Amino acid sequence: MKTCTIAVFIAAVMLVFSCSKSDKSAVVAKESLPSFVQQLGDRYVIQQGNIKMEISPNDGGRISSLKIGYHELLVTSNHTNSTLWGSVLWPSPQSDWSWPPVETLDAKPYRLSVDNDRLVLTSDVDQVTGYQFVKSYGISSKKNNALSVIYSIYNRSHVAKTVAPWELTRVYTRGMVAFPGGEGELESGIFYPMNVPLIDDIRWFLYDEENMRDDHHKMMADGREGWIAYIDKGHLLVKEFDDVPAEFIAEHEGEIELFADLKKTYLEIQQQGSMTRLQPGEHLEWEVIWHVRKLPADIPVAVGSQELVNFIRYLVSRLE
Repeated sequence: MKTCTIAVFIAAVMLVFSCSKSDKSAVVAKESLPSFVQQLGDRYVIQQGNIKMEISPNDGGRISSLKIGYHELLVTSNHTNSTLWGSVLWPSPQSDWSWPPVETLDAKPYRLSVDNDRLVLTSDVDQVTGYQFVKSYGISSKKNNALSVIYSIYNRSHVAKTVAPWELTRVYTRGMVAFPGGEGELESGIFYPMNVPLIDDIRWFLYDEENMRDDHHKMMADGREGWIAYIDKGHLLVKEFDDVPAEFIAEHEGEIELFADLKKTYLEIQQQGSMTRLQPGEHLEWEVIWHVRKLPADIPVAVGSQELVNFIRYLVSRLE
């Protein structure tokens, strides 16, 4: 009788473990997936025309790849042995958690579901910060031929918290960045500064490895118009978001940030949303719209190119 009881107990434990493991594998029935989503192993690809955004539930629900045709715009997992790849969400300010990134929110598996033709990735509750992240991916209903990422940060703790959403997108150490300059001066914190000249109200950064010291580089700035663009070998990524007045950005942070690591393995293109006071159980939502294009051949790709700026502004202004 005792042996039977033990056997039943072991079987029950194995069943619970199996269910838990299944949840973490983040697999949903193929027939439940939106028509524009394809499952590839443990990852999911949202396809719109020749644009493919890959999502990895088991790696913090992050964007693990972004391709236009065969051209990859993001640093992918096979490029590094660390978790510093793809595009992720962090809580701001960083002073609340220091370093390394919060593993539960940044790198551990998320649960996957489908809601209203969107892939929804939900983290566990982080026991230290009290935050739970939800990342919702789909096709933009607002902008023409664009992808939509909606981030939610829930306060699951028992005290009020003030937090801002912070998206970090890691690209290769090449190419160029542009964004409308805002108020105040550039800051670099404890890191080596970056050369980001202001030309006709647009900030420009051209990654030139020969001019980058063997050190971490950072830039923090206010922005305007609610966009930041990355150009790589004739391919364009524009991240569009609500512009935030400087007074609502977290202390010692920037609405727009760039970071380049000392090993010259990646460049981070970052933007932050508004600081929000969340009571226990409350949450904030923040949408980032991703525009991906191959640039027309007649648009000059160079620092200060007004034709390039005009193309970007036209892109973010287009509605369905």
